[in-house]
Amino acid sequence: MSRRSRSGSSSRQEHYQLEGTAEPSASSLESTDVSALPPRRKKHPSSAQKVTKWYYNLIVVLFLGLVAGLFYYGIKYTQ
Repeated sequence: MSRRSRSGSSSRQEHYQLEGTAEPSASSLESTDVSALPPRRKKHPSSAQKVTKWYYNLIVVLFLGLVAGLFYYGIKYTQ
């Protein structure tokens, strides 16, 4: 038994020859046209900018609430 017959590379070719079908080539496996597909960024848009906007808006609102609360506390309890 030769090394080639043990590895299976020639047996695969023999298998397709025995069935009478052509062995699938690399070009047929890559038949999808990549240029026809939309970019990933359009297909799955990132929400990172939305999250960042919400985060900064939340920080500003919390800061303004803290300032307003401290002013209220200062005015109420200093008199």
